[in-house]
Amino acid sequence: MTDRKKMKPALCAVLIGIFLLALVLRGMAFLRFKDNMSLSGDARNYWLMSHQLADTGIYGYWYDGNPYGGSPGVSNARVMPGYPLFLTLVYKVVGDPWRQITAVRLIQAFLGSLSALLAFAAVRRIFGKDLPAVLTALLVAVYPTYVLSCTLLLTEGLGLFTMLLYFYAAALAFDTGNKYLHLLAGMAFGLHILVRPTLLPLFIVPFIYLLISGRKKSGPIGFRNPGRAIGMYTTGEIGKLFFLQLAGLVVVMAPWWIRNLVTLGSLIITAKGDGNALLAGTYPYWQDYFQDIPESIKGVNDAQREWAIRRIINGLKTEPWLYIKWFTWGKTQHTFGTPYLVNLVPEIKKVHEWLHNQILWFGIGGMLLHSVRQLKGFYLYLYGLIILGLQLLFIPDPRYAYQLMFFLMVGAAFLVDQILELARALLGLNKSGWTR
Repeated sequence: MTDRKKMKPALCAVLIGIFLLALVLRGMAFLRFKDNMSLSGDARNYWLMSHQLADTGIYGYWYDGNPYGGSPGVSNARVMPGYPLFLTLVYKVVGDPWRQITAVRLIQAFLGSLSALLAFAAVRRIFGKDLPAVLTALLVAVYPTYVLSCTLLLTEGLGLFTMLLYFYAAALAFDTGNKYLHLLAGMAFGLHILVRPTLLPLFIVPFIYLLISGRKKSGPIGFRNPGRAIGMYTTGEIGKLFFLQLAGLVVVMAPWWIRNLVTLGSLIITAKGDGNALLAGTYPYWQDYFQDIPESIKGVNDAQREWAIRRIINGLKTEPWLYIKWFTWGKTQHTFGTPYLVNLVPEIKKVHEWLHNQILWFGIGGMLLHSVRQLKGFYLYLYGLIILGLQLLFIPDPRYAYQLMFFLMVGAAFLVDQILELARALLGLNKSGWTR
């Protein structure tokens, strides 16, 4: 297994090259759109709410130009606060609303480049192999969707960065057993949830893995003699680690929960704006899209959610095959069939589509093979599968494949690594120090 404490100079040089490549590509994307200040859809809504928060202190998301999307100046919890607070902080520092857009794009370009390094660090720490980690980092660096997304005022780029930060922090914490790292891992998880809440049900997954696998730790647990030999996590130790990470999560999330209790009068754990997206996803292949919606429930989140559930139940009763197909293969195909932002830069459209499809097919094969060969692989991809399962409940969109592409990249990198190992074995060559 790779020595996780030391990296060879050649590997360090490769990582520096990948980071610089990621930075150059994102810099090119920034220069392409630096004078384009037009915002629409969610990006404009986030921009408007950040100005409202900075200028008036009111946290409220509304749909600009949509009479059913709420009104400015009204507090709500329609979206998670991570990204709006990021925009507000930049606006407070920069001052000018247009320079704010430029500053956000530059920051996102830098964080997107760091995401490539975090991808390497997380994959290497989890699986102990350099080549799959390097390949994953390279894919994160060059995948056009990830590159171009730095120009948008949307949560995807920051969400990927915080997710990878959590994966690395958690893997490092479990490897070392350091209780402070576990507290930080919980805080990193909370930071990601504040940006994108989909992972919240998966907080318990690594602890289930420890209980099932009886995984060894590579350092002192921090609750006993710090000089003791390497051993297995006991059930009691796993429980302590769980509560440490939970404490970190609560510390980060508590201000959001308290704000909702004080301002809105109810405990809202994540956000309360899922009704419309859930309802929009109940129309198989967009048949009669929103044609049966009564005027009274437009813009009313809870009522839209209830109407959506009613539509799903009725659809499964009257047209079960159509609805089952739509909520499984149909939405999956729509989500992954076309890469997100593929038309943003027409001259690279073919390259964008080609790379997306290679990641997709190599990734599926690699995920299946990796899951069979290694329990850790299965548990990592379980995150992606559960995220996909949750998203299949809502309206499908290529944008929602953004996080999931990372897991496919890991699978693709693992498959390439296995193919090279097989080739070396067939040719009778020694294994490279980069793969073990």
